[in-house]
Order: sequence, then C-alpha cells, then structure tokens
Amino acid sequence: MVSQSQHPGNAARPLRIGNVQLETNLLLAPVANYCDLAFRITCRELGGLGLACTDLLSPQGLLRGTARSLDLAATNDADKPICMQLYGGNPDILAEGAKWAVEHGATIIDINMGCPVDKVTKKDGGSKLLCDPSSTIRLAARIVESVEVPVTAKLRLGWSNGEIVAPDLARALEGVGIQAITIHGRTTEQKFKGEVDLDGIRRVVEAVRSVPVIGNGDVKSAADAARMLEVTGCSGIMIGRGAFSAPWIFREIWGFLQTGSVPPEPTEGEKVDVIRRYLDRMLEYRGEHYAMTHIRRRISWFSKRLGPCKPLKESVRTARDPAAVYAALDEFTAGGLRRFETRPTDSVPQEA
Repeated sequence: MVSQSQHPGNAARPLRIGNVQLETNLLLAPVANYCDLAFRITCRELGGLGLACTDLLSPQGLLRGTARSLDLAATNDADKPICMQLYGGNPDILAEGAKWAVEHGATIIDINMGCPVDKVTKKDGGSKLLCDPSSTIRLAARIVESVEVPVTAKLRLGWSNGEIVAPDLARALEGVGIQAITIHGRTTEQKFKGEVDLDGIRRVVEAVRSVPVIGNGDVKSAADAARMLEVTGCSGIMIGRGAFSAPWIFREIWGFLQTGSVPPEPTEGEKVDVIRRYLDRMLEYRGEHYAMTHIRRRISWFSKRLGPCKPLKESVRTARDPAAVYAALDEFTAGGLRRFETRPTDSVPQEA
C-alpha cells in the first residue's frame, strides 16, 4: 500500500519534450522483444501513459527495408505519440535512419546510449557510446540537425562505477540540442543487477540546465515512482519491466500522483481481458506465428498478477494455436486451471 505521506504532491506534471506536449510524465521503455505495437496499444488503452517507445531499431535495417526492422518500427494512429529509438555508432547512418523514422510516423527520435547487451555494444552502439563522449556528442549533433522533431537520448550512468560520465555527457548533449535525457540508474557492467542508483540519477538532474530528465530503473509500483521523483527531482519516469506483468501500472501511478490514492487494481476478469486483447492485437498486427511465440513467453509475466494459475500457464505454453489459448483463458475465467490436482498417495501397509 502507498501512504498519503508518500504522495509527491506536485509531481503530476505532464511532460513536454521540445514542441511535443505529453498527457502525463510516464513513459514506456524501449525493451527489446517486449514493447511491440500490440503491447504499446494495450498499455495506452489502460491509461496514464504519456509516451511509448519502439523496440530499439537498427537504422541499417530500416534503410534496407528488412522485414524485422519494419515490423519493429510498425505504428498506427492509435500509437501516438510514438518515440522511435535508434542504435548504432555511425552518425551518417543514424541521421538517415532518423529521417526514415520521421517519414514513417515518429513523433520523437531517441538515441540509444544505454543498452548493455553485447550484440549492440560490439557494434559501437548502446552504452558503448558512453566510452567516447566527444564522439557521442558529435553523433548526437548530427542527428539533431537531420530532423525537425525532438531528439532525445537514453543513457546509463557510465560503463562502470569508475567511469561515471552521465552528468557531464547529459549537459553536453543538451548543448547540442538534445531535448530530453532518460537515465537508467545503473552502469553497463551492472546490467540489471543490484539496486538502481537514485543519487546517480539526481546528479544528472542537477547537471542539465533546462531539459527534462526522465528516471528509469526498478519502478514497479506507485510507491517506487513517488520515491524516484522525490529523491532524484526528475521530471518523468520511464518504466520497462514493471509494466510487463501490470500494463495498467501507468494508470496506477498517474492516479496516485494526481490524487494521492492508487486506483483500484483491475479485477481478475479485467486482467484476463487484457491478455485476450493483447493476443487479439498480436494476431492482427503480426500474425499467428508471432502471436503464439510471444503469448507463450508473456504468460509468465501476466500470471504474476493472477494468483494461483500454474495450470493456466502450462496450458498457454503448450497451446498449439490461438483457439487453445482463448479456451484456456475462458476456462480460467470460469474457475478452472487454478491448481494442479493432487493424487492421493498409495497407502503403505503398517507393521503389525
């Protein structure tokens, strides 16, 4: 539960990024393989979400028109405003990718300076950009010059605890026209281990002059959001993993920031409807193979908020087609698939 004393008071301020006015100060993070179009619209439908980001996008893939890149960049009228995040280390290619993204619906362009995954950093993208701030600043300036929409940057504190560059880098990025900074409060070496460093985020907030700083990391509840806003002084919050099992988290946090009270959690039936609509959208936007692959993966996250439901998870994981998934959801709604049946153990003869 969140107490009234934790309410941050004036934190319910809709965020403005350049010339783009958002409805709230809450953002969905660009998490690879999780923040697809279907999930973004599911979160938007539930309320409280100010801006959603695509999966990280390869500018080379966009420019070549590869099927995977085009699928990851897919958007529609219900998915606005939308931030398209690009990764890589070549300024010219990133600039061309940014132009492509704007032509295909991007409201905002974000430069990924925070991904710690090897396959990204080995291509001089993601948090590898933290290792050469001077080049990274020139790269950012090139992208800012190439498009007329706001350009933002998402970074980590540094490569390691001994190489904290985020405050100085954020200030320099602001100087070349970056319109907002999102800071994940960990280093590259930490990846997702340990606790997020709120003091590290606060130092970035203190370093910039006027652009908004968006805090990211370990926000899984309204209480977490309130604490981040209070301790860091950041202007907004970006949520990734905290939304996977509860895509209504944005509604909960925004309601709390406005009133001091967390709105009621969805009922069990409403949660099942969320899963059903998510599957509907995956089928519509990406087809059966994609939908089945992802619903089998995502049911483990969704089930965290459904109470006892191991048989449901198993039914979805082994489902052959969408009809079987819908049938399992219907059975769960009717009261089944809660617990595996236990068989009585064979009786053991007692000694005389």
